[in-house]
Amino acid sequence: TINNDLTNEQPSPDILFQAITRRSCSEQMDNENFEVLGDSFLKLMVSMALYYRYPSASPAVQKQLKNYLNVKKIVFRGNDANWLPPGYNKINETELTTGQQYSHQNAKRKAFSDMIEAFIGAFLISTNYITTIKFMDWLGLDVMPNNTQDHVVEPPSILRSNIATNNNIQINEIMKNFFADRVFAEIETKIQYVFKNKAYLIAAFTHPSNYANRITDCYERLEFLGDALVDFLVTRHVFVNYNQNVTPGKVTDIRQDLSNNGRLAYILVACDLHKKILHNSTDLFSQISSYAGDEDLFPNDQSTDEYLSKDLDQWADSTAPKALADVFEALVGAIFLDSGNCLET
Repeated sequence: TINNDLTNEQPSPDILFQAITRRSCSEQMDNENFEVLGDSFLKLMVSMALYYRYPSASPAVQKQLKNYLNVKKIVFRGNDANWLPPGYNKINETELTTGQQYSHQNAKRKAFSDMIEAFIGAFLISTNYITTIKFMDWLGLDVMPNNTQDHVVEPPSILRSNIATNNNIQINEIMKNFFADRVFAEIETKIQYVFKNKAYLIAAFTHPSNYANRITDCYERLEFLGDALVDFLVTRHVFVNYNQNVTPGKVTDIRQDLSNNGRLAYILVACDLHKKILHNSTDLFSQISSYAGDEDLFPNDQSTDEYLSKDLDQWADSTAPKALADVFEALVGAIFLDSGNCLET
């Protein structure tokens, strides 16, 4: 039972039972769908924590940290054991007697991490995001970027360090002029979202090769966060709408199919947003021009709605420049931060 100081909301007993039931038990239900959902939310929370806590770390370093945090560290046998099933006692295996032969049980290490992720998934479908995060914190998963007052910390500034020293009036004036010169308001019109902090949108469309944007960092850190957001949002959509009709393997396949680089790149070009990317790379210009100019993918006589209404199998294209998908994910990350970490925007 969770401490009542944290929440009065909990999953029902049948949901909790499902969360601890592996497929090998041959029950009518198992925890695998919960595990898929919980895994994607854990990835998002870890990515968010790293984004907040290490503002100067490169995306490559953040990915290494994320991999480290996701390492399964449960040891359940031997002198270094740090976990045993409830009701079991740790004893020296060389001293087993007839009455002690069930002092431990065999289990795959991954089974425990899967169960934790299934619990997270169970809380997600039974409660809400805040309660789920509190549950994760109760488990000892340090994913809440809190300050000393136990409030979620403010996101790190997206501005470059050299401009962040200017006063707000100067920064706003510089940003306003840059935003207007690039006609970035067209992006807001197409995505039907108006940014409160225009710096997020500018950063989301700034390739690392660009030198004209001296206001914000490039899109790499936003893309790191956006990647986890897209993964979770697609998983949530599939889980909510098709949970009763698909297996966990199918959920994973659909998630990978809907969020692969080819699909995201296609959407960006279909919405004509690729023209707004700020870069100074002749190679990237050539790659984007070749991809966006493909008449088979983007016939000149079709509209954005017609592009997006095509059969999904026609969207994927391995030749799409990765930068297009990166910008899409960065844009998702930018909207998330600008909206106050809202997953419904």
